[in-house]
Amino acid sequence: MSSTARSSVASHRHTWLMVGVGLGLLAALCSVLVPRHIADPQRQIVATVNGTPITREKYLNHLRALSADKKDAITSDDASYVLERIIEEELLVQRGLEVGLLDSDKRTRSAMVNAMIGMTTASVEASRPQTAELEKFLQQHKDFFTPTSRLRVRQLVVEGDRTRAQSAYQRLQMGESFAAVKHDFGKTVALSLPDTLLPPAKVREYLGPSAVQILQAEGAGFIAPPEPLGGDYRILVLVDKEIGQAQELADIRSQVEAEFVRRAGDRSLREYLQWLKGRADIDYPSSLPL
Repeated sequence: MSSTARSSVASHRHTWLMVGVGLGLLAALCSVLVPRHIADPQRQIVATVNGTPITREKYLNHLRALSADKKDAITSDDASYVLERIIEEELLVQRGLEVGLLDSDKRTRSAMVNAMIGMTTASVEASRPQTAELEKFLQQHKDFFTPTSRLRVRQLVVEGDRTRAQSAYQRLQMGESFAAVKHDFGKTVALSLPDTLLPPAKVREYLGPSAVQILQAEGAGFIAPPEPLGGDYRILVLVDKEIGQAQELADIRSQVEAEFVRRAGDRSLREYLQWLKGRADIDYPSSLPL
């Protein structure tokens, strides 16, 4: 093995070990979810570590990754090196589970959850829906894909008291005029939102993207519950809304397809979680602390 290749291999060692812990923990979880007796009977094992098999497929994948980084042909030394790195990775993973890393380290736990979500939705997200499916989806969700031309929004900022903000919100819901409620509860703000129809992009400059996204999904007359704004509370009222012209699939196909796949992935994840709950022994408390 040349010195250049050995240096390249060594530079990957730390990365392999760190990434391996996360991926190995995922593999460990999968081995719990999928009993070994239903695994592929044709799979070949190149080694075992404390009873955990290292499959030929995994070994060859790592070997191919090394081969892509090398200029020279793969040697028997390279093969032994790769296998040793996989064994070390597996030992670290097993030790991580042994010391309760999944319970004690939030980043590891989060990586595990995200990896499981990705694994659950991967096949759905990789599929390409047919045109007929997208046409039907577009018709069923026409409002979602029809752009909002302009919004007329009023903003009420109540200074630092959630109880007062809730009172203001209730009075608005009961039909009291915005001007009267603002007179009793409103705080003067430096950047005042113009009381006229504005494009969503302009409203976003005043209120932020999350608020605009909510307002675009609601109809005229919608009153958003109080939400924290710095040390104060903000109430938004959608006074008026102009809807743009519906678009054809050919013009927004990529957008429709992305949303179709996203929702299909969400459904797949929900179904998988329901299956997990159905096979689990979950003891719910009689009441929850508030």
